[in-house]
Amino acid sequence: MEPTYDVSSAQECTKKVAIALRYNPERDFVPFVVAKGKCELANRIIEKAKDSNVPIVKSPELANELFKLELLEMIPNKLYVAVAEVLAFIQLGLNK
Repeated sequence: MEPTYDVSSAQECTKKVAIALRYNPERDFVPFVVAKGKCELANRIIEKAKDSNVPIVKSPELANELFKLELLEMIPNKLYVAVAEVLAFIQLGLNK
């Protein structure tokens, strides 16, 4: 018997990405990438964030842009506004 593969879930998996940013305004000049992954690694990053009470924001377009960066790379100028909006959204949620 030949093995069967679920192509739809494999294609769906390649679309799933997760990126973790670090930003401490007292120490960091700008936010930078501390973790990134696709598929299973993305799931593990998300689970670790949940376990650590780190806010999770879904923004596929921003995630795809951030995924292009290397680990420990600071976000480029072109993403400042988008990342600032995410950070403001998180801060508002934390202050409720």
